[in-house]
Amino acid sequence: MISPPPLSPSPAAIVRGLNKSFGDGASRLHVLKDVDLEVRRGDITMLIGPSGCGKTTLISIIAGTLKPDPATVQLTVFDQDLQKLSTAAITRFRATNIGFIFQAFNLIPTLNLAENVSVPLLIQGVSARVAEKKAREVLAQVGLGDRAKSRPNQLSGGQQQRVAIARALVHEPRLIICDEPTAALDAKNGQVVMELFESVARSPDRAVLIVTHDNRIFPHANRIASMDDGRIVEVHDIDSTHPLPDNLRHGFHQ
Repeated sequence: MISPPPLSPSPAAIVRGLNKSFGDGASRLHVLKDVDLEVRRGDITMLIGPSGCGKTTLISIIAGTLKPDPATVQLTVFDQDLQKLSTAAITRFRATNIGFIFQAFNLIPTLNLAENVSVPLLIQGVSARVAEKKAREVLAQVGLGDRAKSRPNQLSGGQQQRVAIARALVHEPRLIICDEPTAALDAKNGQVVMELFESVARSPDRAVLIVTHDNRIFPHANRIASMDDGRIVEVHDIDSTHPLPDNLRHGFHQ
């Protein structure tokens, strides 16, 4: 008897009918409108679209840092229904499963780089010694191994971005969510960072979700979802039989 093929793993994240509004009454602003999106395990998924179309709101909801409207149909991350979790439970889930790279870096100015990168491990209860050793290793991967004792204010914007990326990677989360991770980087360092993300996404149980306007990194995507006016308007799967579309290959403009 021939054994059936193994079941494909569920997507890393699924949103169905996702809505998000801010304000009340006449001032109510509907930012996300019935958004459907799958972030597949083993993939780099990129969200593109004009500024203000809802990209950052969408990734904040997937990361569990923002709650969707109650009318949302489905919001699951690694089979966990985030709508059923308390705020404390979401925080615990995020600490283990999600690494978030903020556009504003959010580094702690009183801590050196190794201490900043150690924070996610310390939250998980890892000893300071082990956490700092791991932090130094990841700093070396982003080209800052010799700056572990420096403070954030001693770095350029691009260097601070690489520290923020190291902090998001250090606890080996299953889902890396990035808001413009290469915007402050030159081509060389952007390539280093994307190679790191590719190494993360090669694992069948991990995934990377990136908001970007940087068309230099589009060729690294497995899937590109275009947003406009709070909706997903088009999704391109990129592989050997479906190359990068011409309109994306020639650049995307805000």
